[in-house]
Amino acid sequence: ASTVSRHVRGGQSVSARVARRIDAAIAQLGYEPNTLARGLRIGRSRTIGILIPHVNNVFFGNAMRTIQDEAQHRGFTVMLLMHQEDAKLQQEQLVSLKRSQVDGIILVPAAGSNVAQVRQVLGKTPVVTFDRPLGPDLDSVTLDNRAAGYQSTEHLLWHKHQRIVSITAPYKLHPLELRLKGHRESMEAAGRRIETIVWQDSAQLEQDLCQALRRKRAPATAIFSNSYSATIAILGALRNRDIPLRDVAFIGIDDLEFASFLTPSLTTLAQPAERFAHLVFEQLMRRIEGSDEACTRITLPGMLVVRASCGCDPALARSQGHQPHDLL
Repeated sequence: ASTVSRHVRGGQSVSARVARRIDAAIAQLGYEPNTLARGLRIGRSRTIGILIPHVNNVFFGNAMRTIQDEAQHRGFTVMLLMHQEDAKLQQEQLVSLKRSQVDGIILVPAAGSNVAQVRQVLGKTPVVTFDRPLGPDLDSVTLDNRAAGYQSTEHLLWHKHQRIVSITAPYKLHPLELRLKGHRESMEAAGRRIETIVWQDSAQLEQDLCQALRRKRAPATAIFSNSYSATIAILGALRNRDIPLRDVAFIGIDDLEFASFLTPSLTTLAQPAERFAHLVFEQLMRRIEGSDEACTRITLPGMLVVRASCGCDPALARSQGHQPHDLL
């Protein structure tokens, strides 16, 4: 029995001949290991929870796929839940994960949440934050958001755009605030007027954006979008107001799955989702294994994916469109 147990658990002390006989018997009997029972015995469920706002953008989708792959490779099951940027729903989902006895949680915090709320629910359950920090007492992996906003704006200024309108989502999220800060610092350094539209709803965005682009005196000639959701809303507003994308320069933070298929193709600031996911997963594994080292806060650079909407030469954009370049 101990020999079979060692083999089923992945032990290395079983000979190849014995391993083949065990595998044949398992197949014949249709045996399935009881991972729940094993988890109760060793005090682990071999399950991790992931709680994110949504899965409707490329960044989160690619990151979740990478975490799933790495978890499977390490023998973990993944539970994926969403909070829809609702702090109350986030608390309810954390309770669900706690009751499911997950070994640890990867969290993209909802707007308005804090570490005390999270700890109130999870107690000592390991948790690491992803995309957005939640204070110095939790491990985190985030984008260098201020630099992303600054350098995206610098690229538009390099194309001689004097008036750039920035558009941001209404959520009070630290990454969005830092991206906007970087944009403003770049504009101030260039001596340019700062103009920001906070997107509240589609009708309001259409009206404010149309006014900025079509006013007779000093109209905006370029757009800086500081999030995936804002970029989607902007593209819809331009279409609804019959403003061709080729009539305005445009850079958006977060890549889009269809960015290369727009006319002109959309220049974006892409986040390295797979790298983010690998680092946050490794952080969580260390905590699950009992590490009590000081919390680490990792900040990664973004990558400027040069296409045509920023004003770069279309031929150059076609040759480089699938070649992300280090931004920082």
